[in-house]
Amino acid sequence: MDPVAAARAFVEELFPGALYAFVGGAVLTRLRTGTSDLDVVVVLDGLPAPYRESLRWREWPVELFVHSETSLAAYIDDGFGQRRPVLARICAEGAVVSDRTGGRASDLQGELADRLADGPSVLTDGQADRFRYVLSDLLDDLSGATDPGERAFIGWEVVQATARTALGVGRAWQGDGKWLLRELRAHDAKLADELLAARDDPARLAAVATGVLERAGGRLWEGYRAQGDPFHQPLRHVPSQALSGETAQSGGMRRLAAISGATAGSSRLWMGQTHVAPATRSSDHHHGASETAIYVVSGTPSFVFLEDGRERRIEAGPGDYVFVPPYVPHREENPDPSQEAVVVIARSTQEAVVVNLPDLRQH
Repeated sequence: MDPVAAARAFVEELFPGALYAFVGGAVLTRLRTGTSDLDVVVVLDGLPAPYRESLRWREWPVELFVHSETSLAAYIDDGFGQRRPVLARICAEGAVVSDRTGGRASDLQGELADRLADGPSVLTDGQADRFRYVLSDLLDDLSGATDPGERAFIGWEVVQATARTALGVGRAWQGDGKWLLRELRAHDAKLADELLAARDDPARLAAVATGVLERAGGRLWEGYRAQGDPFHQPLRHVPSQALSGETAQSGGMRRLAAISGATAGSSRLWMGQTHVAPATRSSDHHHGASETAIYVVSGTPSFVFLEDGRERRIEAGPGDYVFVPPYVPHREENPDPSQEAVVVIARSTQEAVVVNLPDLRQH
């Protein structure tokens, strides 16, 4: 069966209510082999948590990635951030096998194709130096190796580090395993051929790697220093009157940022206040990949979420704490007709992530 037709039948059978789905990977290209699997991305409405599964469907091996629209966007962004856009390639370069949204799958393909074509950002000086240092250190190990087994293992590390360095300084996407070679061939086919031809010849391999190092700025070992002193940084004071409303908001509440990347230079933490007026409820929302901890300062706020498809309500008071896991739709309510509810919030991201939703069933 044609892989696109097979993927379409797979999705219709196992995920008949999917918003949309893609099939991609080598199975759609001239690189297809007898063991190539169907890489299938399925997007569902109201999925509690994304997952990946390897399975066999009829005669096909399937690598299955199941997401909500929110989690797919988060995973794709993470792949771009790591310079390894695996999911983005499946979606952008694959085929749409189902779309019940009136075109959102095709729109996403176009958006991701543009991001892939733009390439990754230019390396920072620190990132470029790290590539140079790793490859320089490996070349020193290779030149001094006397054990044939060690020389073989170091040689393969040199092949990979040379490829990664060339891709990094050339603003090309990275990959792992066979995808590292595919990305290198797409970026510099001549270099890929040279590396493969030299992989069993240490002197020849060192010459190829040194050529890449020269393009990256030259060998770097002596004098390389990675900054790593977290112990001598100044504390940051944010007075109560300096709290900022310039942060993500939801209807029915007011958020004030205290600790963030903008206010204090934090990189993995956001902290602030939320005020919910008397007899008011917030809109339904979630906080993406952020873990959220809440401390009730005053008032009697309620926190509403779904459990087994039904609304569950946590009634809280001053001194109580509430934990909100990533991606969980919820809302805050203040049933008190006369007193404002005030809470302090801490999140595990640099900035406040707020995704407003039409209802608690949506992701």
